Amino acid sequence: MDIDGTLVDHSQIPTQATVDAIAKFRAAGNLFFIASGRPLFSARVMADRIGPNLNVICSNGSVIAVDQQVDNIHLSKSALTGIYHIAKKYGIRTHFFTKESVIFLDQPTEPISRDAKNRIAGEDPSKNQRVHSLDELLTLAPEITNGISISSDLDLQLAAKAEMAKLPDIDVSSSGFDNIEITAKGINKASAIKAVCAKLAIPMSHTMAFGDGDNDLQMLTTVHYGVAMGNANERVKAAVHHFTTDIHHDGVATYLHHFFD
Repeated sequence: MDIDGTLVDHSQIPTQATVDAIAKFRAAGNLFFIASGRPLFSARVMADRIGPNLNVICSNGSVIAVDQQVDNIHLSKSALTGIYHIAKKYGIRTHFFTKESVIFLDQPTEPISRDAKNRIAGEDPSKNQRVHSLDELLTLAPEITNGISISSDLDLQLAAKAEMAKLPDIDVSSSGFDNIEITAKGINKASAIKAVCAKLAIPMSHTMAFGDGDNDLQMLTTVHYGVAMGNANERVKAAVHHFTTDIHHDGVATYLHHFFD
């Protein structure tokens, strides 16, 4: 289940109705996973607000944490090099994630929205790490799972996204109008769900997901019940067959109550 725009709004606090509905869902013997673009440390903060001992898919499918085991996939050095040069070319704010930190490129940056800040680092600025060169970035390659570029200049962002999409070893998507989500080729929330289901012998016919953004599309069209939030963008709504109310009207809780009661 997606976090931002699905489980929480700008407040970053899930409603009691959402928490109670998920607790009831889990008490009935169902497995529940957060599926977020956030790095692991930030996703776990949100997981703790929703319920104890939640499993986590994060970094847009690059990291899977089930019980005490954490599996992850990294961006290659060639991918990081390509992304770095495109970010510099267009002057767009770009960050990379490890399981426990956020890596900032040393470049001029513009103010970013509250939603973007939440997606980057949650609420812990101590996790920030700045790098000043490509060589310095590449020394961290074995730890870097995914990235995000952010710009309020949509023309620049679209141009950068189109150029990044041509890189052979990454995939790009968006979780909001102002960002480019970056993962290794073939890695997304859907690929992580498939991996979890294969590992735990769960048939895909027993899967459900909720989301609102483009980086949720593959997840929502892969699971058996893909549910678009009322606040989802039109591309998401056009791709699925199940719908609920928006984040401000407890869309997750509303759908779960109607589905299971």
